[in-house]
Amino acid sequence: MRKFLMSLAVLSMLATGAAAQDASSAIGTVKVASGEAAVQRDGKMLPATEGFDIERKDTLVTGADGSLGITLNDGTLVSLGPNSRFELAAFEFSPRRDAFNFFGKILEGTLIYQSGRIGKIAPEKTRIETPLSVIAVRGTRFAVRVPANSGN
Repeated sequence: MRKFLMSLAVLSMLATGAAAQDASSAIGTVKVASGEAAVQRDGKMLPATEGFDIERKDTLVTGADGSLGITLNDGTLVSLGPNSRFELAAFEFSPRRDAFNFFGKILEGTLIYQSGRIGKIAPEKTRIETPLSVIAVRGTRFAVRVPANSGN
């Protein structure tokens, strides 16, 4: 009986942990941050540090000496150089529901992008906008530079 109760308790903890993980609003994680690097969320600037959770609608910001690299839940890699701003406008990676979406906006600075599973599974649902154009991503890696004051 005691083993049964312990097993039940362990299963309960695992189920609670899985439910909490599903309810998490994190869509990715900061992997590398150096110099002046922050995440703008709900009007607040939060220091970007390794392991910091990234959420939908976050804007990644770097200063003159900053750089920032994140990995999203589908394996997408986004890296920013100095004086950059990148908004994660939309992100959904739910293979069980067949729901995929990635939409980002590079407002200024430099960006290196490498697509993850969304770009491979549903490339038509992946795009990055600049002040002058929209880049339709088709499972690739690219770099883009947007000069400051480019119409944003």
